[in-house]
Formats: sequence, structure tokens, C-alpha cells
Amino acid sequence: MSTETSTDTALSSDEIDALVEHAESSDFDDGQYRTHDFSGGQSLTLSKWTELNGLCEKQAEALQSLLTSEFGTSVEITAQAKRFRLAGDLIAASPARLCLVSSLIKPFEHETHLLLAGDLLTALVNQYFGGGQLPSPEMLKRVTPSEQRVGERVAREFFRVMNEIWSDRLVLEFGDLFVDVTTDRFSVIPDKTGLAVFPFEVRVSDGRAHTIDLLIPFASLEAESGALVPKTIELPLEPETTWGADIRAALPEVSVNVSGEIGNITTTLRALLAMGVGTVVPIEPPDKVLLSLEGRPIADGKYGTHEGFKAMQFTNFNGDLS
Repeated sequence: MSTETSTDTALSSDEIDALVEHAESSDFDDGQYRTHDFSGGQSLTLSKWTELNGLCEKQAEALQSLLTSEFGTSVEITAQAKRFRLAGDLIAASPARLCLVSSLIKPFEHETHLLLAGDLLTALVNQYFGGGQLPSPEMLKRVTPSEQRVGERVAREFFRVMNEIWSDRLVLEFGDLFVDVTTDRFSVIPDKTGLAVFPFEVRVSDGRAHTIDLLIPFASLEAESGALVPKTIELPLEPETTWGADIRAALPEVSVNVSGEIGNITTTLRALLAMGVGTVVPIEPPDKVLLSLEGRPIADGKYGTHEGFKAMQFTNFNGDLS
């Protein structure tokens, strides 16, 4: 058997050089390229964890009450739609002024973060000291120590409420809090790390919408996904013949209403209005008494007595009892 390899279809070195030269000199329009979001799968998974929606709504309601009392001003908090973000994209889109509070929350393997916008902290500090003050240009360049303390205070209340609300689904154990006014703590997270973002819109008396973002590593949530979907009750399957037989066996013991009409009269309205307690209405026992089962006629009978009891003797069946 011959093992010689045919080279009839192989490209020559000149042909290869020509192809490379053509590729390098070719112009490609931008319209030939399309970006693709590879996070679609994670976003779909996140949307299936419907229990998180209710938890965030309860958390927003409880936190709203606490902060309103804490700062002596009207605070409105609403939970927004959760979403998936890559850490690198999130850092790039973060506000210049912020307060980042981080904690290792068990059973999550990686740190959970709370991102508070600087303008929210400015509004809360302003209200705490009576309101009506406009922040100086210097204050708008960086987060002040007062704002940082307020951020930590809000974060502690946020995590305390989270611990209470989430306990129905997950038992959380919070570690130490790390407070920073930069995103430096994010620097150890690879840019392609997926984060589940739970935004909360906060409106203070200034009327503006501010944000608090709860950031949980997607992988940490995925590891606890069993607690994040609605609980279902699975009943053991039994052969139809089993429960069918049980129903048939129980039917004879079901209570039913059986009635018989033993007489009726025709009277005037005047006589009816004159009736009262103690009125005696004479009736003639009929020759035939109609017996009804739950309002459906089933038999005829005779009225009389038997062994000292009022009774009826069946004379004819009109209906099917089966």
C-alpha cells in the first residue's frame, strides 16, 4: 500500500505570501464588527432568583423607616431591578466621590460591597445639620470625614437590616467592616469577575435621586442558588388505582341531606299575616311522600309510624343513587 501524500492542493509559499499581503492591506468597515455581551447567561440566571426581589423590597422598606428616624428627615428608598456587571466595567462607571464599605459575609466566599454615592452622603450630612446649606466646591472634590462617618453609619444599618430580612432564606454571618472613599479595594478583583448588583434609589428631602448599590460576587450567590428560588412542595406520586380505591372506600361515609315533604297547604295572605307563635295549621298527610337527595327527587313513599317513630316506607325509586 502506498503512503505517499498528495501535495496537489497545498499552497505554495508565493500563494501564502500573497494572502498575507492581501489581509494586511484590506480595509474593514466598522460596520463589519459587532460587540457581544457574554454576560447574558448570568443575567438570565439572576432573573430566575425571584426570591431576591422580595428580599430587596422588604430591605428597602425597613431601611427607609430607620434612616428617616435616624436623620430626622423624609427618606424614600425603593429597590430597583437587579443586574449583572463585570467588576472592571463597574469600577470604570463608579462616581468620583463615593464611600465603599466592604465585609466578608458568610456563607459567601468573597467580599460583599456597599457602594454609596458621594452626593447621597452630602445630602444626608446637610440634613443632619439642619439643611439649607450648599456644599462648598472643596467638599464636592472629595468625601469629607463627616460624610465618611455617615457612610459607615448607613452601611451598618443596611447590613443589620439585610441580616434580619435575609434570614428567612440565608443565615448570614457578617465580618468586620472596611470603609474606604476610593475603589482601591476593588483593585484585587479581576476585571472579568461577575458581580450581582442590587441598586437602591434613595431620595432625601432635596428631591434628587441618589444610589446605594449592594454588590455581591455572582459566584457566591450561585453557590447558594438553592435558597434563592421559590420553594416547591413535591408530593409522592401514587398509582391512580390507589387513590381511586381510597376515594371509593370513603364515599359511603360521606354525609348527605335527605328530605321528604309530608304536606302543604293553600291559604290567604290575610290568614298568613295573622299567624304567630302557637298557631296550629292542620294538614292532611299525603298518600305519597316525595323523598329528595340534596334537592334531587329519588323516591316515593308512604308516611306513617314504625316502632314509635315517625317514618316513611319506600314504594318506588325514581332516581339513580350511583
